[in-house]
Amino acid sequence: MPQKSLIILGALLIILATDSTAFAQTAFAQSEGDRYVLRALNMLLTVNTIESDIRIETYVDGREHIARGRYEEQALPRTLGQPPLFLRSMFRLEIFFSPIAGNSEPNRMTLVCRPRTDGASTSGASVSGARGQVERYTSIEGFRTFETIDLAMLEERILNSRTVTFAHISEVRYLGGLAGMIRQISRYYEFSLPTQENLQDGGTIPALKLTGRLRGEHYDRLLSQFGGLDARGHSPADFPSNIELWLGRHNDFPYKIRYLRRISGESERKELLLQESFFNVILNGTPIPSSRFDPLIPPEDIFGTDNTENFIWRLGL
Repeated sequence: MPQKSLIILGALLIILATDSTAFAQTAFAQSEGDRYVLRALNMLLTVNTIESDIRIETYVDGREHIARGRYEEQALPRTLGQPPLFLRSMFRLEIFFSPIAGNSEPNRMTLVCRPRTDGASTSGASVSGARGQVERYTSIEGFRTFETIDLAMLEERILNSRTVTFAHISEVRYLGGLAGMIRQISRYYEFSLPTQENLQDGGTIPALKLTGRLRGEHYDRLLSQFGGLDARGHSPADFPSNIELWLGRHNDFPYKIRYLRRISGESERKELLLQESFFNVILNGTPIPSSRFDPLIPPEDIFGTDNTENFIWRLGL
């Protein structure tokens, strides 16, 4: 997969709001379809386990690039007390990209979000509640990296800031689990009433398709953060102004999400930026083995990096 497509993948998968109300039920003027998204959010907040195959398609310069993998999530036990905002659940995401010609090693990214039980902190910050850490290992065209993010330090900065940032950080798009992802979608996008469609997943899944667009109170500010319109009046290449969301009619699960770019303010024509689909979904199945959320062990020749401060800087905090 070309490097440019990997950058786009990193830029478009999710929106992360970073103000103190980002992970609370935020008051906003609801559109006709918003209640369906909030219903999906409320369902995800009650789920104990999620297991799913995942397919991610990015579109760069008119070409499609595909990644496939596995997503697993398990809610934390209540014995941990009140967890940080970003640590409602443990999760593991592992995706694979096709190698380029001449390179037999597949590209991959593994991401684990988990609590830390040793009391250690990569940052030294003192924050109440269970500490959490995100670990990411990537191997792309032979270039390998391993980095960590201290979630407690990130939460402390967010709670002390009123800045709202529209971040292009896919690696943490599930902080708070899938519920965290849907919460941010509901915050930034407004939806019209759904239509009924069927999705194919080894069978037929009755679904509701919702079409959304960035809320008016966010659009101009976020467009400016992405660089604004070019000389022709076209939107930035990676600006996800619109969204399409398919929810299962029988369980409200978000089976497919599509981010789109509206070409210009004068045109309704849109380009597909990214599509994320979940297959073979199992909700509230048997407990996921705890080993799936064990710390990642990178190869011995990889030097690990604490990326917390850099990540906070990228969020503008």
